[in-house]
Amino acid sequence: METKAMEKILEHIDNRYEAIRVIAKEARRINALIRLSGEEIEEKPTTIAIKRTIDGKVKYKYEQQEEQE
Repeated sequence: METKAMEKILEHIDNRYEAIRVIAKEARRINALIRLSGEEIEEKPTTIAIKRTIDGKVKYKYEQQEEQE
């Protein structure tokens, strides 16, 4: 991944490792949608996921973990 692309992604997601995780999950979602539709595309799902993340179209949130007593 280009350094400039990662810098743009980090504007939306604070942690570099979390950004990779979010992009991977989005790429899997896009791949599943492509397979279901039977449509052929020129770009790879990962490339599409990176572009969507840079554009701020991928939403994510942290789940609150409950403390165990």
